[in-house]
Amino acid sequence: MRNSWILKIATFAFVVFLVWLLAWITMPPEEDPCDDPQADVSAAVIADQGGDQEALVNRAIILRGKCEQDNKESRSE
Repeated sequence: MRNSWILKIATFAFVVFLVWLLAWITMPPEEDPCDDPQADVSAAVIADQGGDQEALVNRAIILRGKCEQDNKESRSE
């Protein structure tokens, strides 16, 4: 009788562990905005409306400046 409770608890813990493991394995990697800065500029060119273009250009400028600043800091260290 006592072994059945231990077996149930161990089975439950194993199933929870498997669900956690599968969720962790299938998580998408974090995207690095500095990998492809040209994509933001391309999106700004393709945008239909003028307001969208301005917003996407501003985003591209901000990200490019941030990436260049991060690169300078990593080189100096």
